[in-house]
Amino acid sequence: MELIHLAFYLGLIIFLVIVFAKAIKIATAPVHLRWELYPVAHEKGKAHYGGSYLEEFEWWTKPLQKNLLGEVWTMFQEIVFLKGVWEHNRSLWFGSAPFHYALYLYVVFTILTLLSLIFGLTPTIEGFSNHSIIKFLNVLLWISSIFGIIGAIVLFLKRIFDSNLKLYSNASHYFNILLIGALYVTSFIWLLSSENTIQEIFGFYLGVFSFSQIPSLPIVGYIHFYLLSFFLFYLPFTHMTHFFMKYFTYHKVRWDDEPNLPGSKFRKKLMEQLNFPVQWSAPHIGADGTKTWLIIASSPLPTKEKKNG
Repeated sequence: MELIHLAFYLGLIIFLVIVFAKAIKIATAPVHLRWELYPVAHEKGKAHYGGSYLEEFEWWTKPLQKNLLGEVWTMFQEIVFLKGVWEHNRSLWFGSAPFHYALYLYVVFTILTLLSLIFGLTPTIEGFSNHSIIKFLNVLLWISSIFGIIGAIVLFLKRIFDSNLKLYSNASHYFNILLIGALYVTSFIWLLSSENTIQEIFGFYLGVFSFSQIPSLPIVGYIHFYLLSFFLFYLPFTHMTHFFMKYFTYHKVRWDDEPNLPGSKFRKKLMEQLNFPVQWSAPHIGADGTKTWLIIASSPLPTKEKKNG
């Protein structure tokens, strides 16, 4: 077993374990403080003007109706078109869009490569260069590499020279852009320097997932996969986990408008949370680490003692 095997296995295992653990932790966390901001995408017949079921007379007596298609469409626009960035920071969109599209295409490229191996769609060595799968994957990797390099350069410069964005940028933001950008640079150089890049990538994944020897790769190929292994290891510990956490932000914070009705599961959760101890250090709520939310919420606010003299 080669060192590249171990690096990739470690990166992939850490990625899967930490991401899965974080998703479970968030999914089972107590009820979040909801935004209660409208429009809510699943409001049937009311989302287009920011309405709510609360407008209905005696709404609590009527069944809630949700438009799941509205949620899907809103998420589609955000993921595919980066609608929020386009509307609120258009100059940033011109770097963020190619950067994200490159990631999407690279993920698609990797999935198609693995599926080709799983279902035996890879051609013989003699017919490799003319095979349609190879041609298609080659185009995907070219587009991903070019988009990724352009996006990384624009985002990096944007964070350096945009006075507003610079205020919210720290070392990790720059490092993340450089790391992902390096992935695209190495794949770009690999494509330029070798006529068999896709075949060599097939050989790498075949060796990794069949626990067999990996065919010899060019130096840039080894660099690329070591960077990819490190990226998989590193990603779960960064804010880049927004790729799945955004789901919870939208569904459990931004769009969660489930009513607090007697006897509901939601009411039961809230009642349980009212018995949690409050450990805030802010003196204005009178928390001491043992008082519960219920006690604090039903007690008068503490008053400051007036100093004599």
